[in-house]
Amino acid sequence: MTDLTRGILGGLGTGLTWAAISILVRSLSGTIAPAGITAVRSTVGGAIVLLAAVATGYGGEVIRMPLWVVLFLWASIVLAMGIGDTIFFASMDHLGVTRALTLSMANPLLTTVVGIGFLGEEATLPRVAGILLVVGGLCLVVSGKDEGGAERRGATRRGVRLVFLAAGAWALSAVILKPALQVVSVVAAAAVRIPLGGFILWLTPWTRGTVQAVRKGTRAERGRLGAICLLSAVGSVLFTSGIKFGGVAVGNVLASTSPLFTLPFEVWVLGQRPSRRTALGAVVTVLGIGLMHL
Repeated sequence: MTDLTRGILGGLGTGLTWAAISILVRSLSGTIAPAGITAVRSTVGGAIVLLAAVATGYGGEVIRMPLWVVLFLWASIVLAMGIGDTIFFASMDHLGVTRALTLSMANPLLTTVVGIGFLGEEATLPRVAGILLVVGGLCLVVSGKDEGGAERRGATRRGVRLVFLAAGAWALSAVILKPALQVVSVVAAAAVRIPLGGFILWLTPWTRGTVQAVRKGTRAERGRLGAICLLSAVGSVLFTSGIKFGGVAVGNVLASTSPLFTLPFEVWVLGQRPSRRTALGAVVTVLGIGLMHL
C-alpha cells in the first residue's frame, strides 16, 4: 500500500467517523451541550488513544518526543478544537447549519493552497482537479439540504466572519501538524495531541454542568456518549494518518467529507429523500476522490 493510499484511507476514515459522531451528537441535543460533549469525547477518547499507544509499544516514543514536536501538536489541537470548533458553533447561531457548513469548505481550500504552494506537496493535474471536485461536490451536498431556520435568520456579516475565522483556525491547525508528523508516528502524535483539547475545554465556562448532565442521562444516552468517545479515539488516529501520509492538501480535504457519509443514514434511517443538488454533489465528490488517487 502506497503512502498516498494510506493518506486517502485515513482522510476518508476521518470523514466517516465524523459523520457517525455528528449523528450521535445530534441525538444527544437537549441533554448535553455540544462543548460538554466535545470535552468528554476529547478526554475519554484521548485516554483511550494514550492507553493504546502504551499497550502497543509507543509509550517510549511518547516520553522521548522532542519538546518542539509536543508544542506543535498542542498548538494544533488548541487551534482546531479550542478555537476553530468553538467559533464554528457560534457561527451556526447566525448562519444556520447549512450555510455555516458550506462556507466552512474554505478550510480544505486554504490547506490545499498552503500544502501545494508553500509546503511543496506534489500537485499533479488529476490530484488538484480531484481536490477541487471534492470541495465543490461537498458544497453541493450541504447546500442542497433544506433548512428553513437558516432562511429566517439570514446570513449576517458577523456569522460570515466567524465561520471564516473557524476555517482559518482549522487550516492552520493542519499546517502546524504536518512538520510534527514527519518526526513521530501517527499513534504517538494522536496520544499527545488529543487529551490536551479536552483539558482546555474543561477550563471554559461552556462545560459547566456537563458532569451533572451525564449523570442525569439515561443508560442509552451514556452508551451513545461512550460510542462518541470511542469514535473520537479512532478518528484522531485516522486524521493524523491522513495528514502524515496524504499531506495537508489531500488529508484535510478528505477529512471534510462527513456530509457525504451522512447521506445513507438520512435516506435509509430517517427516510429523507435527497434533493437533485445533493445527489449531484455526492456523484461529483466520489469522482473527485477517484481522481485524487491517480
